[in-house]
Amino acid sequence: MRPQAGKDKIIDSALTLFSDQGFHQTSVDQIARHAGVSKGLTYNYYDSKEALLSAIIERASERMSGVAGSGNPAGGYQIALRDFLARLRKMLKAEQPLLRFQLSLLFDPSLQPVVQDALRARADDLMDATIALVASSGVKNPEHHARHLIAEIDGLSLHYLELFEDYPLDEMLVSLYEKYKGIGK
Repeated sequence: MRPQAGKDKIIDSALTLFSDQGFHQTSVDQIARHAGVSKGLTYNYYDSKEALLSAIIERASERMSGVAGSGNPAGGYQIALRDFLARLRKMLKAEQPLLRFQLSLLFDPSLQPVVQDALRARADDLMDATIALVASSGVKNPEHHARHLIAEIDGLSLHYLELFEDYPLDEMLVSLYEKYKGIGK
């Protein structure tokens, strides 16, 4: 097994078990067994459960980094906004287990010291990219509008991932596009 494949299996298993059982109720031994690797190999790659948790958050950050896009759209603001919301939709649909797990981390005070810096960095990166996107519309005070857009995205993401099985994600994303496409005109 190539090293990256082993790491991926371990991270995938940790994510599955942390999501199903909770972080505190999952042992490194269980993760290794689930991944089909030795406990020693698991510790070779990750020196603790907290390191595994950090790796999961890093993976999520990498996967989410492309959602906001460049912020300097060649095709104009409306096309960039549409593409941004399409990437968001794709990520929400493809990464449900990872995103649900990350939501659970936000509400576990004992894990805040482990996850806070990584989550803050990801949120800051997304905000910066969203401000750049909104600024390309020519609107005054793009930071204000970007914060509103992110707050609405947070709300629809929470509803889609946790609260409602039949949440009309596509309809809500279209509504969000319609609301924000005309700013700056």
